[in-house]
Amino acid sequence: MRLEREGRDEIRRITSAVEKVPWTVSLLQILWTAGPVTLLGAWGGYLLGYGKAPTAENYIFFISYTVITGAAGIIANLAHNLAGGRKAERTALKIERVISSLPELLLVTRNLIVESLEGDARRREAAAMLLRKQDLSPEGVELAAIELLDDRDSARVIAQIEIYRRVGLQARIRDLMGLYQDTLDPQFAELAEIAPDATILLRQRFEGQAPNIRHGVVRDDNFIERVLAAIEQDDELLMTLQDVEEMIVLAFELISGRRIPMLTFEYRGRWRLAQALDALENARARYRIAQATGLSRLKALTAYLAEQSGTLIEDAATGLRAEILEQRAVQAIDALAEQTQHLAHAIANGQIDRKGQLRHKADQLANAIRLYRTAYNAYAQVGRDHAQVLKAAQRWENVTAGLTDSKTRLRLGPGRRGLRIREHVIALDDAAKAEVCKHLAKYLGEVDGDVDYLRNGSRIEHDRLLTMGIDAAKRLAIEIALALEPHIQLSRPEVQRAINSTNAADFGQLELNLSAAAKAALGAAMVKEIDVDLSRPAESLALALVRHYRVDLDPAAKDFLINHYGAREATLNMLSNYLSQQSRNPTRPVSYLSQRPPLVSAPQRDWYRALVKARRVLR
Repeated sequence: MRLEREGRDEIRRITSAVEKVPWTVSLLQILWTAGPVTLLGAWGGYLLGYGKAPTAENYIFFISYTVITGAAGIIANLAHNLAGGRKAERTALKIERVISSLPELLLVTRNLIVESLEGDARRREAAAMLLRKQDLSPEGVELAAIELLDDRDSARVIAQIEIYRRVGLQARIRDLMGLYQDTLDPQFAELAEIAPDATILLRQRFEGQAPNIRHGVVRDDNFIERVLAAIEQDDELLMTLQDVEEMIVLAFELISGRRIPMLTFEYRGRWRLAQALDALENARARYRIAQATGLSRLKALTAYLAEQSGTLIEDAATGLRAEILEQRAVQAIDALAEQTQHLAHAIANGQIDRKGQLRHKADQLANAIRLYRTAYNAYAQVGRDHAQVLKAAQRWENVTAGLTDSKTRLRLGPGRRGLRIREHVIALDDAAKAEVCKHLAKYLGEVDGDVDYLRNGSRIEHDRLLTMGIDAAKRLAIEIALALEPHIQLSRPEVQRAINSTNAADFGQLELNLSAAAKAALGAAMVKEIDVDLSRPAESLALALVRHYRVDLDPAAKDFLINHYGAREATLNMLSNYLSQQSRNPTRPVSYLSQRPPLVSAPQRDWYRALVKARRVLR
């Protein structure tokens, strides 16, 4: 009952911010304006114009005028309130619909992620989703461990540790860890090569740790960039289902009142220094975007290959470096090209019944080559942007070489001039929440049929269910991005960095059978539970200032970052030591920006040959 009441209050507050104005206030305003104010104004104007008070006939005229206009205003206001009330009711229904649908669509998307995988990869992904639940039972932990390790004895040990964790018996946890550490460590090492994220979650359970609702859930890097790229290039293959999940979580967070902090720095003062800083910061921003784009393209390629049956890639392999993703993708496309050639050769020799298989493989190969080429082009752009960053860094070095340290020191305290940290917040006010909900409600009304199909997936063909679900889910992510862009500017690099540097709220407590009001109350409560952690953005900011701009972190600056943002003292000391070492060894590189970006080789000719041969056979 309390959840229902709090949720209703939240929905009513968002609606009233846009649509509803108290009619009593409007009525009093009209009566006051049409009555005493008009009469006083008429009397004063008549007295100033004619030098005497109005006559009785003049009073009758003004009184009749004010009564008629006031009555007309009251009638118009009542009509507006009647129409506005219906409009407010429609807005409230849209808000309720979105708040009720987003958690449900989040669960549907997670099911699609598992549905798109096969064999052991499906088991591992489902187990990882179980381990992310903060309130998972010991039986659930044991099931996830069996799915990941395929060893019931080890899974039973991890479940026993979970039971002891729930009652706080850390001594018994240490006993079991000491007994089974040598047994489980090799299993964890083997699992880490194919499912690094799931391995981390399972190891934490073995160590007696569970996900903390205050810490939230780590976001998938650069998911916003992939969604925006899919919009810009009109290619939904550039986006993964994990990106859809992240966008749904972000939208529900913001509608529930999440406030995401954002730290930036700026310089005001000497124009040459300001110009050099702006040029270097813009070059760094383009370089970071290019790096994120390249990695995003490789992730999209790997995810696509993992979703297709018959490829060498089973897992989307989140958490792996770009070099490993590129290596796995090349091996999978090589195998796909070889399969396509074999099928084309078989059909050329008379096996006409295999044309359907060849057409399917050729489409897979064509999509894989196209996605690989986007990754190749993205990393070529990384190289070009890297060269521009080095030029901008050299110019910054030349400008700052003749200045004293006081000119480039981080300024604290009052004032506007100098190098300063600026704090911003990414959030939706009540009016923006209502607008976002109205935008999404319009889209949800168009895909109700798809959602019903997803709920009753067992009644339709598997391939049809999967295709409809993936397409509808990706369109939903695009609509969320379009709805949020006018209010929080998702396309800005600093906004994307701020969102990626924070953990998402854990909405694992939301269930399908809850009402919209209960979901609204639980969503707001979970968002409030997230700790505001500015340590990572502050350390990232300090890293950029020290390594790229050679800003000396004096004791006052370090104390400010530690006390105000929670930055780690050891990290700041390491950065200060790095700068002092560079000053003692000027011949060494000043910035790690001089490191070459990873390279992605050009698409292989054999892939195109296999595709051309398949197209010729299928004519």
